[in-house]
Amino acid sequence: VYGKQWYQRRVRGLTAKYKDVFCNEMMVHELGLQPPSDEDSPLKNGLMTFIAFIVCGIVPIAVYLFVNVESSSGDTNFYISVALTAVALFGLGVLKSLATYISWYRSGLQIMVLGCVAAGAAYGISAFAQWAVEPYQEDFCSRNSTAV
Repeated sequence: VYGKQWYQRRVRGLTAKYKDVFCNEMMVHELGLQPPSDEDSPLKNGLMTFIAFIVCGIVPIAVYLFVNVESSSGDTNFYISVALTAVALFGLGVLKSLATYISWYRSGLQIMVLGCVAAGAAYGISAFAQWAVEPYQEDFCSRNSTAV
């Protein structure tokens, strides 16, 4: 005898009454996140984020700093850097899975794809900026060199 609207009102009433339970349920089952605990420290979380940023930020340039593979096309270092960055992003996603209820391979793939899309966008924007500025670069450089 109860209709759909009655159930909707009932659910809304219960979720409004028990907001903490509803939020925790949504975090765990819809977002795959663990609810915050009283033991979480903002300083510890910030420090871990900083360390992850430094470690993962070094990966793309490590090839140029330590390996420097010579090839006829000159792009080998770039491709090695891209591959190592993808592996590092996947590893970061796997580590993220320790703090969520998402499987390690799904979390790794999510972070890797997101990071690769962001890196590709940054590369594309910088290539476009170089293309847009290049016609004016020689004129600008020649004017400034005579002024010195």
